[in-house]
Amino acid sequence: MKEKWTNPVKFSDIIDAEDRFLKSGIVFPCVLKYCNVLSERLNASIYHVVETFQRVKSFKIRGAYNAIASLTNAQKKKGVICASAGNHAQGTAISATKMGIKSYIVMPSNAPLSKVNATKNFGGNVILAPQPSFDAAYALSKKLAKEKGYVEIPPYDNVYTIAGQGTIALEALGQIRDLDTFIVPIGGGGLIAGIATAAKVMNPKIRIIGVQSAQFPAMKMSFDKKKIISYATGIPTLADGCAVKTPGTITFDIIRHLVDEIVTVTEDEIIKGIATLSYDGKVIAEGAGAMPTAAILANKIKYRKGEKIALMVSGGNIDVIKYNNVLLNGLELLGRRVRVNINLKDSKKVALFTKILTQNSAAATCLLCDKFITDKTKPGKYDLSIISLSKDDMKKLLSDLTKNKFQFSRL
Repeated sequence: MKEKWTNPVKFSDIIDAEDRFLKSGIVFPCVLKYCNVLSERLNASIYHVVETFQRVKSFKIRGAYNAIASLTNAQKKKGVICASAGNHAQGTAISATKMGIKSYIVMPSNAPLSKVNATKNFGGNVILAPQPSFDAAYALSKKLAKEKGYVEIPPYDNVYTIAGQGTIALEALGQIRDLDTFIVPIGGGGLIAGIATAAKVMNPKIRIIGVQSAQFPAMKMSFDKKKIISYATGIPTLADGCAVKTPGTITFDIIRHLVDEIVTVTEDEIIKGIATLSYDGKVIAEGAGAMPTAAILANKIKYRKGEKIALMVSGGNIDVIKYNNVLLNGLELLGRRVRVNINLKDSKKVALFTKILTQNSAAATCLLCDKFITDKTKPGKYDLSIISLSKDDMKKLLSDLTKNKFQFSRL
């Protein structure tokens, strides 16, 4: 006998959230981008559902705004509080400021200065926890809420937060109603719970697939065992926005009934996802936002030829220096970048080398001086970074160097 179940989040709750967004103007509709490169490579119609154009560069503003807007006037006067080191902090701060409500954001003592300043700029009163951990921030947040009477704004385990996140599905399926598969990152589960709630009403046949970091697979473990399990490897993940040890009670309830499958991705796969989004999708994504792309690139998800697949890009808050390093590492993992020591012993070798680069859609820069190698480059020995448009181009380039008897070695 099929289990009777009532979703704690109603489709009408999501419609109400969308109406709030339209009236306030604080939330922009999600951007649906068709990706030609990935579609051709994967033999499917690939769409990126992009939330990086929000004011806080993340979907988190949706849930935070809807949760705060749903408070009573008496609750709003008390002020709101949350614990977060990133996107939820900024979403809560800007939403509260928009409504003229005081917000208190408790952040770990090691929170990046850029995120602390961004939260302050959005009007949040930042309070640093005494220890460098989210647990410390969360404990202090709970303590202050109890002592001061502030109203807590949960990052995921709240029906209004979930309803706010679900508006993404309204907007995405409003543009492409016959999507076959929607792939969504999972941390605490608020985003996928909201998307699944709306999507399954609008298109009951759609597959909803979640993706977690292999370092924080608690929701997948809970999903597989059909009960909430707390777990983390203890190893940091690039997808820090999804580094959640314990699934939400409400989110897990929705996920176990509406989500079809959950897979995990490794750190190297996340790096490949970020690089692919940048070079092939022209989208800047943080680690969590790249996990759906990472999963499909790593063949973690089965699909039919020609399927219409939506890949959620949930946020783009990533440090510039980290992003640069990730892109370079990603190109190496994708086979599109090599580092070599090469002897361009005379002007003929320099000219031939640059010709081979051009023929194979590649460019080379000196690792020491960061200048491009051109036919004007002086002869000599160089440590180079070579980047090509594709893995096949790189294989051909290295083969051509060998055939033309260049003296080079991989670094």
